[in-house]
Amino acid sequence: MLSLLMLFPFFSAFVALFLQKEDSKSFAILVSFLILALNVFLLLNYHGGIAYEFSLNSLIVNFHIGVDAIALYLMLLCSIMIFLSFVCLDIQDKSVVVSIFLLQFCIIGLFASLDALLFYVFWEFSLIPLIYLIGRYSNNYKAGIKFFIYAFCGSMLMLLAIIYVGFLYYQNFGYWSFDLLAWYKSEFFIPENAQNLVFLGFFIAFAIKSPLFPFHTWAPKVYAKSPTLVSVMLVSFKMAPFGFLRFILPLTPDTLNHYYSLLAVLCIVGILYAALIAFRTKDLKELIAYSSISHLGVVILGIITFTYNGVSGSVFYMFAHGIVTGGLFLAAYMLYKRYHTFDLDFYKNLAKNTPLFSFFFAVLLFSSISLPLTISFVGEFLILQGVASVNLWYALFAGGVIILGAIYMLNIYRNMFFNASEEKLEKLVLKKGEIFVLSVLSALVIYLGVAPSTMLDQIASNVNTVLEIMQTRNIAIENQKIIDSIRGF
Repeated sequence: MLSLLMLFPFFSAFVALFLQKEDSKSFAILVSFLILALNVFLLLNYHGGIAYEFSLNSLIVNFHIGVDAIALYLMLLCSIMIFLSFVCLDIQDKSVVVSIFLLQFCIIGLFASLDALLFYVFWEFSLIPLIYLIGRYSNNYKAGIKFFIYAFCGSMLMLLAIIYVGFLYYQNFGYWSFDLLAWYKSEFFIPENAQNLVFLGFFIAFAIKSPLFPFHTWAPKVYAKSPTLVSVMLVSFKMAPFGFLRFILPLTPDTLNHYYSLLAVLCIVGILYAALIAFRTKDLKELIAYSSISHLGVVILGIITFTYNGVSGSVFYMFAHGIVTGGLFLAAYMLYKRYHTFDLDFYKNLAKNTPLFSFFFAVLLFSSISLPLTISFVGEFLILQGVASVNLWYALFAGGVIILGAIYMLNIYRNMFFNASEEKLEKLVLKKGEIFVLSVLSALVIYLGVAPSTMLDQIASNVNTVLEIMQTRNIAIENQKIIDSIRGF
C-alpha cells in the first residue's frame, strides 16, 4: 500500500502530460483527493513501529521503504495542502499539475525512505520541479537561483555525510550499508570525532532547507515572490525538520549535547530576528514568510532539546505550522486575486466588506499566535516545556516569539479589518471552493487544538524510539571514553 501511495503521484504526473488545458484542474483535484484518501487509510490502519515495510535490493541504492506515525502525519500534511491548493487556486497550465505531482512523489518517497542514499535521491530530485515552478512562474528569478545554490551546496554536504557514515559502517562490520535501521543499532559505534563531521554535513543541509538562522536568507524572497502554490508547498513539506529526526538525533547525540547551547542561541536569535522583521514589513506575503521562519526556529529548538515534550511538540508543531501558514498564504492569495496587491496599507475595514473571510482569517491568525485551544498552541506549549526542562532562560527568550507574534499579527489584523477608510473596497464574496478550503483548515485548527491526543498518542512510541536510540548511543560513547582513558589515549 505504501508503494501505491508513493507511485500514484508519479504516474498521475505522466498522465497529466496528455491532458487538455481545461481538464488540468479537475484532474488535479480528483487525483490529489484520491492520494489524500489513501494517506488517511494508511494512517487509520497504522499499528505502531515501522509499518508497510518493503525492500528491493540493487547494486547502487537499496529500495527500502517503511513509515512510522511521524512520517505518515507529515505525508498527510502534504496531501491535505496539495488537495486544498488545487481546489482553491487557478490552475491554468498542466505543467503546474505535472510539477506538483512529481514533487509529491519525491516528498512521499523521502518520508518513506529507510535507506540514506534513497533519502538523498528523493531530496535532490525534489529540487527539479520546485526550481521549474519558481523559475517559470515567479516574478523574481534571482531568488530562485539563490535558493538553488543554497540547496545544492547543502545537498552536497549531506551526500558526503551519508557516504562517510556508510564508510564508518564498513569499518565496523566489513561491508557497506546505508540502511537506516542498521545505522540505528547499538552495535554500530560512531566515534565522537566522526560524529562532529557527520553532524556538520547533515546540519548545514537541513538548516538551509528549514530555513534556520543564519542560513535563512534565501527564504523570505522565495516565499514572497514565488507563486502562492510554491509558497504553500515550501511551508508544508517538512523535509529538513524530518531529517533532524531521521539522521542528526539518532546518529550524533554526543555532538548535539556538546553544541546544544550554540544551536539553541542560533534558534532563539532566528526566532526573534524574523519576528522583528515581520513586525516592520508592509507586504502581507512577506509578513507571513518571516512569521513562518520565526516559528520554524521554535520547531528546531524543540527537536534539539531531545526531551519527550520537546520532540513530540516539534512534530505536532510541524503539522500545525503547515496547516496554519499554508492557510494564511492561501488566504492572502484570495485577497490578491480580488485586489491585485499584497500591500498592507491598501487593506482597510475588510471586516465590513468581507465578514465571512474575516472570520476564517481570524481563526488562522489566532492560531499562528498560539491562542489556547488552537492547533499551534499545543505544539508551542510542549516545545517550551521541553526547552524549560533543559534551560529555563532559553525557554523565556524563545517564548518572546509568542509575545512578538501576538503584537504584530493582531496589529495587522486590526489595521486590515477594522481601521476605517474613505476608500470603499469592492465586496469580497468567497467562492464555494474557497469556503470549503477555509472551512477545512479552520476545522483542523480547532479540532486538533481541542483534541491534540488524536495525533500525540500515535506519535508517542515513535518519539520514544528516537530518544532511546540517542540514549543508547550516548551510553556507548561514554563507555568508549572510559575505555580510552584506561588505555591512556
